[in-house]
Amino acid sequence: MQRYFVRIVDNFAILSEDDVFHLTRVMRAKKGTEIEAVCDGSVYLARVEKLKPLQIPIIRKIRENNELSNNVILIAALVKGEKMDMVLQKATELGVSEIILLQTERTIVKIKKDDKQVKFERFRKILKEAAEQSKRTKIPSLYRLITLEDLDTIEAKVRMIAYEQLEGSCASFNKVLDTIKPKDTIAVLIGPEGGFSESEVEIAMHFGYKPISLGRRILRAETASFYALSVIANHLEK
Repeated sequence: MQRYFVRIVDNFAILSEDDVFHLTRVMRAKKGTEIEAVCDGSVYLARVEKLKPLQIPIIRKIRENNELSNNVILIAALVKGEKMDMVLQKATELGVSEIILLQTERTIVKIKKDDKQVKFERFRKILKEAAEQSKRTKIPSLYRLITLEDLDTIEAKVRMIAYEQLEGSCASFNKVLDTIKPKDTIAVLIGPEGGFSESEVEIAMHFGYKPISLGRRILRAETASFYALSVIANHLEK
């Protein structure tokens, strides 16, 4: 059953223009077609009653909880092209609550101020589609592009930075995971293709980010995000 994030007005699900097109033209909905409508973190069963104009009344609430028990923030350095799209998509599937984009010394990609609004709108569309596909009840927030000097503006109890110079045992990662308590917000910091410089790691450590190893192999930037988030999700869902 297709899932859409909607507004609910007078017990009717109100879809965006893009979603109306997707439901009626791509999915070829008919009278009686049922969808999952998500509003304010709750899921509802809704059924198409009329196509022109489109009317989708809410039938009943669906009880489910597919979100992680803790808020997880991914702070990801910008990477090139489709790799960035994939990071956003997979991070959403893995349950993050927020994604913050990071500009570093070795970041190849730059987002100019004039381009930020357009790029972020496209990024948020990727997040919405990934949240619907993975049966999330929340779309991760994405509105910030920061430098390492801005790390003190991020509120998180558990903070870690993946540092390739620590390749080897994952003991450092596991040690940080074992400190997580219920309701702790977790922030994980992932660098660009060229990795973090030593001075950048020092800045992150100054703000309380503990260096962790992601194993004996050097991972690509996008792979590092997937790996770290998978391990965190597994730890929280045990």
